[in-house]
Amino acid sequence: MKNKLDNLDFSILSILTEDAQTPYTEVAKRLIISPGTVHSRMKKMRELGLIIGATLNVDYAKMDWKFTVFLGIDLIISTQYKQVINNLMKVKEVVKIHHVTGKYDIFIKMHAKDSQHYRAVYQDQILTIEGIKGIESFISVEQNLTRHIQFLK
Repeated sequence: MKNKLDNLDFSILSILTEDAQTPYTEVAKRLIISPGTVHSRMKKMRELGLIIGATLNVDYAKMDWKFTVFLGIDLIISTQYKQVINNLMKVKEVVKIHHVTGKYDIFIKMHAKDSQHYRAVYQDQILTIEGIKGIESFISVEQNLTRHIQFLK
């Protein structure tokens, strides 16, 4: 069926989630299929909305952005989350935004060069967003894992 994924699709995804820059010819060689098959399967997965672009994993610390901070944000009124999220999207240091359940309404990830840069972004850009009641900050001391789910055994 055209809209269903099979083991071949998952095998292609498995290889490309390890390294999105792997050429289709290399993927085809590893799976003993034609490059055209890889191309058509990738096209299908894009059309289904399963694959949304491709990204690079950047080591911010090596570029002197040494602070990674997670912020749990509590809203004055929970239904204002869309407005607050739209304003958070304008802060260039914010790289991930999640509308969540539990203690916080929104959870974000941001990067900063150092504690002074973080303080400036926090005080001047994030705390000034209308609708925010409170924020709890969590400074990352080390990242130990970045991966995608592996669907094949």
